[in-house]
Amino acid sequence: MDYKSLFFLLVDDNSTMLALMMPMLQGLGYTNFIVASNGQEAWYKLNHEEKIHIILSDLIMPKVDGIELLSKVRNSEKFWDLPFVMITGEENQNQLMSSIEIDINSYIIKPFTPAKLAREISAVLKEKYDPPPYHLAMRQGRELLFQQNESEAALTYFNKAGALCPLEAEPYYFRAIVYDQAGKGDAAKDSLRQCIRLKEAHTKAHDLLALLLHREQNYVEEVKILNTIRELSPNNIGRNITLANAYAKLDDKDAVKNILAKSAKLARTQGKIHDRAFMTKIFQTYLQTPGLGDDAEGVYRKYIDRRMDDPPLLNRFAMILKENKYFDTAISFLKRIVNIRRTVKRHGITSDDMAVYYFNLAVVYIEKSRAETVTAEELRAGYEKARAMVDKALDCNNRHADAMKLLDWLDQKLAG
Repeated sequence: MDYKSLFFLLVDDNSTMLALMMPMLQGLGYTNFIVASNGQEAWYKLNHEEKIHIILSDLIMPKVDGIELLSKVRNSEKFWDLPFVMITGEENQNQLMSSIEIDINSYIIKPFTPAKLAREISAVLKEKYDPPPYHLAMRQGRELLFQQNESEAALTYFNKAGALCPLEAEPYYFRAIVYDQAGKGDAAKDSLRQCIRLKEAHTKAHDLLALLLHREQNYVEEVKILNTIRELSPNNIGRNITLANAYAKLDDKDAVKNILAKSAKLARTQGKIHDRAFMTKIFQTYLQTPGLGDDAEGVYRKYIDRRMDDPPLLNRFAMILKENKYFDTAISFLKRIVNIRRTVKRHGITSDDMAVYYFNLAVVYIEKSRAETVTAEELRAGYEKARAMVDKALDCNNRHADAMKLLDWLDQKLAG
């Protein structure tokens, strides 16, 4: 195959770097380039430009960085096996480990020579477009497993790849996935352990083995596995949260607090402090660990909404607090929204939204009363507070159907 005719997608927010790279590639005989200044633009062009055969991407970029772009590529049905080379500086090697975990084909550390660039590009293009028997068997197996859901047929190819290259770790990892899908947990764990023996830094094998141990409630071994890979790749927030949850199962509160604090700091340093998914997981882990629930509000104030002036966030986390039966803190969050509406001139809270917040506050009062009250008088007092909030909800939106239903229910309870 004529590699020189292939199209490159070059992704870098540094125009100087692009200006250096294109002549270097042209000197190697490659002439077809599509350029993007960040991962967001690259993903658009990947989906809308003519066929792209290989991506060369910077690691650190605004909007969507190299790791996020790589993740999008690997998780897509269309581009999952597209050759991807990450380019970065020496100072970013900790972040680079995250890209290695997402099946990067190769990486290049700046500064690099044309000879180094030529070797890496040639290797990844050959693996994709002129693969040796081992890589061809692995690709066929992965296509059958993930694209066609043909587990048994995929296993045949992974076994073939393992026979071709007995010291390669990957066939063992994918065999484990097949075994797990077939309900063969012991075989899956044995295959994963062999994968790790051959490649200690195979992070996905550690993660899958930890998951299998978690299912078996073998939390001691799960913690050992996660700590092993955490030493190699300490900046994976999701894995840190998983480890914290495993420690919670062992009732090791100090370990949970330590890991969650580090996870929150990582979210800040990685620019993910506003990623609600990560922060919700951290918050929920505090709430779900006996003895640590009272720390959750401090986490919210320190890392999520320091001024406590974001009504949608306050409402969302109030509902998480309610589900975990931290009723007083949930009430304080929702009352904070009420206070914002009363005191901030340009609060931006619509009447419809405020109806939802009042309705949620009524629900919390009811659940708190039903869970905590001892006497009939205390229960009635809770229902009366809830009814007052439902009235306010209907003042904001008199067509709020759930509020109307709740009002009827409360009136029946108070009348009885």
